[in-house]
Amino acid sequence: MTESAKNMLWTATNRGWMTKMVIIGAFLFAFGLWGLYDALVAYPDRGEKAASFHRYQYYTLLDSRADGSLITRASIADPRAEYEQLRASRQAGTLAGDDQSKLSWLEQLNLIGRLKPEYTTTADARAQLEELRNIWSTSRASAPSELSWYDIPAQWVIMAVGVGFGLYLFSLLVVVRRTRYGWEPDHQRLHLPGGATLVPADVEVFDKRKWDKFLIYLKIRPSHERLGGREICLDLLRYTPLEEWVLTMERTAFPESVEMDSATPPALTPEAPPQASPEAPPEAPPKANPETNPGVPQEANPEARP
Repeated sequence: MTESAKNMLWTATNRGWMTKMVIIGAFLFAFGLWGLYDALVAYPDRGEKAASFHRYQYYTLLDSRADGSLITRASIADPRAEYEQLRASRQAGTLAGDDQSKLSWLEQLNLIGRLKPEYTTTADARAQLEELRNIWSTSRASAPSELSWYDIPAQWVIMAVGVGFGLYLFSLLVVVRRTRYGWEPDHQRLHLPGGATLVPADVEVFDKRKWDKFLIYLKIRPSHERLGGREICLDLLRYTPLEEWVLTMERTAFPESVEMDSATPPALTPEAPPQASPEAPPEAPPKANPETNPGVPQEANPEARP
């Protein structure tokens, strides 16, 4: 083993980034599983309850008639054909009052995939009505929320998006964990995951156009054996201490530009504020001249006597 191989350093996955991805991936995956539960359990159960409630209303209307409609019309042998006929009547505006409850019953069954004869026929309509009455005529029973046509499909979309993105993030973590960059500090040689190596002289441009996103683009000189003329992107956030190694290569390849980027203007010495000149004593007011201003009396001279 050569001395350079002994001194080889390897990148590690950024723990902060990895923790963030695990949290986001787990949240998305759990959110997708929640959508799956709603699509398979919660929403079908809600639709079943709504169908049961509308069946109870329909049977109650039939039982209120004296012509024995409960016995003759309680069962629907072909629910699909009956459902399509009732929908056409509703669109035409000719739907009867009791048929509205029947259509709501069949509609909820259709939304949960149970529009089949085994769910719309009964051997004893009156016993079926009593069973439904025991469920929905109590004081604690309330009309359940009906399903809309988009409720269950929306849950499948949530499941697909949540589970899909969650699995993508987990697979990304596996790929990132398997990827490593090597570094020979003695020769400043960067080993890329594909097997190629770079030294500072191989890089023509260190492009930092997406430096704010922790990305750097290396424009490789045409003379490089494997990567000549290509541009490679390095993710400095996922791998540590890859950023430090790349900046070291840049300082070696372009020391002047790095010094210009890092140079700061010298501190300016603040000028001393100008000192105020000492104020001159106020001048005495001019004496009055009787010749020019006769209205002002001349100052008396104590030595003068008349």
